[in-house]
Amino acid sequence: MIITNIQRFSLHDGPGIRTTVFMKGCSLRCPWCSNPENLNSFQEYYIKDGQKGIYGKDYTVAEVFNEVMKDKNFYDCNGGVTFSGGEALLQAEKILPLLQKFKDEGITTAIETCLFVPTKNIELVVPFIDFFYVDMKIMDKKKCRDKIKGNLDLYKKNLDFLSSKKKFTVRVPVIGGYTDNSENRRLVAEEINRYRTSIIRIELIKEHNLGNSKYKTLSLPLPQYVDVSDELMKKYKEELECVVGIPVEVCKI
Repeated sequence: MIITNIQRFSLHDGPGIRTTVFMKGCSLRCPWCSNPENLNSFQEYYIKDGQKGIYGKDYTVAEVFNEVMKDKNFYDCNGGVTFSGGEALLQAEKILPLLQKFKDEGITTAIETCLFVPTKNIELVVPFIDFFYVDMKIMDKKKCRDKIKGNLDLYKKNLDFLSSKKKFTVRVPVIGGYTDNSENRRLVAEEINRYRTSIIRIELIKEHNLGNSKYKTLSLPLPQYVDVSDELMKKYKEELECVVGIPVEVCKI
């Protein structure tokens, strides 16, 4: 499997202290993406401070397992390993043996996913994942295709499947000019309401520029979006809580 980073002591990628494995390759092309090094599923050269490097390294199951196991003593009862990206479920067949091994070790597993993947990939791993974090981005079919290259029909099919098997957390990126308008907020609220019995909580994530330095290393143009005000974040939180009755957290990145 191809991985860009194994990040230790992660506190925002699931419960407890976690080790986050960033998989390379994504099915979407979100203009605001903060991990551009994980968009393509192949190794890429970069230049940082005049030094040449490579984003992406091939790992065996044993190598990832051994790296994660170094942190086992820090996990306590809630911590564990999280697979992120890019889109980790594009490499579902490759991470399946890892998920099984972590289960055998009593280590909890989490995955951060956009759900724009073949349904069979989700079916493969769902019995072995404890915590799902699912993005909800643009809920208009045409805009989803045009803005982020996403097939909304596939996304909704996967939501149907996942909600029949697991409870999950929804993460909503609030991006000025893309996901923050009143119509998209209404559609997101409707979609969440449809799956309210399967959703544990909602996280609103405000746009940020933490990925800009990585765009520069790849000589890519920086993301272009409009800043979102704290007032809008508060309003969005209140709108969702009023409609769906599920806890909503405005997350600080």
